[in-house]
Amino acid sequence: MTTVNVFAHEAAKRTDARTSVSPRLARLVHGERFGAALASLAIAYALSWVEFGLVVMMGLPGDAGSHPLAAAVVSRVLVGLLYLCVASRLQWARWLTVALGFASVALVAPTLALQWQVFPAAAVVSGVALVCRLSASIFLLSPLPERSLANEGQRA
Repeated sequence: MTTVNVFAHEAAKRTDARTSVSPRLARLVHGERFGAALASLAIAYALSWVEFGLVVMMGLPGDAGSHPLAAAVVSRVLVGLLYLCVASRLQWARWLTVALGFASVALVAPTLALQWQVFPAAAVVSGVALVCRLSASIFLLSPLPERSLANEGQRA
């Protein structure tokens, strides 16, 4: 004879009994990953401003107009807003950040050797920022179980 779990909280208890990971542990592990991702994004964002300072110190190519400078500032501000949306746990921002992180690794990593020949300090800053973006992208790939785990936490 088979039994049917009619109530969701009974099914959750049986599922928790079968799995070795408790909901609190799963929240803790995910919280650590998300915190590490946010820390990596914050470091990468700060390093992007350091990189901007190095570019300004080295001198902008072309005429001394404000267009490249304004574009560099606006792009960093927009990325900062994107990271704030990630911190607010918006799914679209999380996936956009993951995609931009992997794209930046694919596009910027091959140029680090040439950058090292021109300006080694900027290459180091770019490389560390690239590692931070890659690690944040990897950490953000983990699934977000907050909705189901938060409901179980309210029942407990």
